[in-house]
Amino acid sequence: MKINTSKIKTIAKHEILSTIKRKQFLIGTVGVPLVMIIIAVIGFYFSSDIGNLKIGYIDYFGTDIPNKITKYNPVQQKNITIYFIKYNDTKKGKNDVMMGKVDVLAIIPKDYLDTGKITIYSTTKSINPTITETLRNLLVETLLKDKVDNKTYNRVKSPLSLEIYSISENGEEKESVFSQILPIGFVVILYIAITTVSGLIVGNTIEEKEHRIMEVLLSFTNAENIMIGKILGISVVGLVQISIWLMFALPVVVAYALKISMFLVVMAIVFFILAYLFYTSLLCGIASLYTNPKDASQIIAPIVIIQTIPFMMLNLIITNPNHYIVKILSYIPFTAPQVMLMRLSITNLEVWELALSLLIMILSTILSFIISIKLFKIGTLIYEENMSLKKVLKILRNSKS
Repeated sequence: MKINTSKIKTIAKHEILSTIKRKQFLIGTVGVPLVMIIIAVIGFYFSSDIGNLKIGYIDYFGTDIPNKITKYNPVQQKNITIYFIKYNDTKKGKNDVMMGKVDVLAIIPKDYLDTGKITIYSTTKSINPTITETLRNLLVETLLKDKVDNKTYNRVKSPLSLEIYSISENGEEKESVFSQILPIGFVVILYIAITTVSGLIVGNTIEEKEHRIMEVLLSFTNAENIMIGKILGISVVGLVQISIWLMFALPVVVAYALKISMFLVVMAIVFFILAYLFYTSLLCGIASLYTNPKDASQIIAPIVIIQTIPFMMLNLIITNPNHYIVKILSYIPFTAPQVMLMRLSITNLEVWELALSLLIMILSTILSFIISIKLFKIGTLIYEENMSLKKVLKILRNSKS
């Protein structure tokens, strides 16, 4: 296998230029994060846009309920007023809820102290948390009135203010919410990156075969140099894409910069690079066997879908990071980067566990390169339609290269 760095650079440059000119790349790089930000902002605005509220109530318990309460909403940075309207008739109260005159109707029964139950009627299935929080505080205040001091009353209203520390042989470290957000963000970014790059690789490779550009490239250099050049080119494009995405997330990163574990950041970068090289090389080799994007997607789609496994197992990973299923996923190259990084953020792992996962990823990436180069060398000469998985496996078995 002759490696020519000059020709690899030329192929990489060709791959970069042909990729960044694609609409798919521009949409994925700028459009996707913009859409996500717009959706997040709209969702945040409407979820926090709490105006004045009206709570209708029928009280059989004897709760101290004022005519109105003014509360400060830190999200909107303004005061909201909660009005309380007393009813003596349930039917009238329900009717006013239906007419929109009050937001809810709360009925506090006489045996509330024994049961702790109150009934709320609303036109929606979910109740505004501000309403339930306000009712809770009023009931707590009634129950504790003239029985405890203010300090005890405030502690009953807000009994917990948690500070969580992770302990290990290296000492203790205060846990940050962002330390758990980072791995989840990593999984999302990696999934989007691989999904985007799979489309780009398939598009570029099949287009080159269709227009006989591949034959021109093969007359310029060997298949190994083309393969390495294409992967390097795609990797550079991917890094540019990720850098642009991170720029959108920069305000959040800066806000939590002092709370991020640098070790976790380094591991995220290492695992991302290994995962990216593993997937791009594998996808590039597979794509070279096809002349039709639809046929290629039949094999490439399952590879991309495998990345959703960490999402499906997210609850198990968070609640029980040392479960045997989670451990198995930590050593499978298709899921190891995502699962291992999430485990690192949640629990203290043995050094050998991390080392083994990294070693598996490195060896898998090398193996992926070897297999893909073999596929690529064969694929550049194949123009067969309807290439099936069975045929691909047969080609690999029969290959002498």
